[in-house]
Amino acid sequence: MRLAFTIFLLVTFTTTFQVGLGKAQVPVPVSYLDSLKWRQLAAEAGNVTAQFQLGQILDLGLTAEPNQKEAANWYTKAAEQGHVEAQIRLAQMYYSGEGIARDLTQSSKWYGTAAKAGIPLAQFNFAVMLEAGAGVERNLSEAAEFYEKAARSGLGEAQISLAMLYARGGGVELDLSKALIWLEMAIAGGASVPKPVYELLRSNSVPKQ
Repeated sequence: MRLAFTIFLLVTFTTTFQVGLGKAQVPVPVSYLDSLKWRQLAAEAGNVTAQFQLGQILDLGLTAEPNQKEAANWYTKAAEQGHVEAQIRLAQMYYSGEGIARDLTQSSKWYGTAAKAGIPLAQFNFAVMLEAGAGVERNLSEAAEFYEKAARSGLGEAQISLAMLYARGGGVELDLSKALIWLEMAIAGGASVPKPVYELLRSNSVPKQ
């Protein structure tokens, strides 16, 4: 998970970056150090993209030792302006206590914000927290709603979780046929489902002749 996010940060960091100053669009200089200075100035001026990218620089330690506490500060500024990648990274940090004090309430808050913006990964993670009552009041029906949103985007983990809710009637009406449908969609998409679980569900959802 950390490796995947590190790759994501690096890819995002290397994208073209421009800062709006008045009516002018000023491209960041090619020099890495100059680029960093421009990002710092733009972030301090309130540019949301620069705030997120400065958070990445500090998070990954691209110029010095990683400083995740300061990274979280810049992610927060960007998240508060609606930057969904910043919201997700901030939620991850609060969930794991990575560089900042672990706070499941803050984690669920930011996953929920990104989930409502339509981000499948955030929808799934927010649903997990709703189902468990982690950092947020337990609500199985709302968990099912967010699992389904993520499941319809093709996220296998969400499809499996939604299938399990249907299989036991958690937050939704018990429906083994729907459970099997979602589980088979997950399998078709390459998700790993224990064979005994699938076989048990299949044998109980198919009407006996």
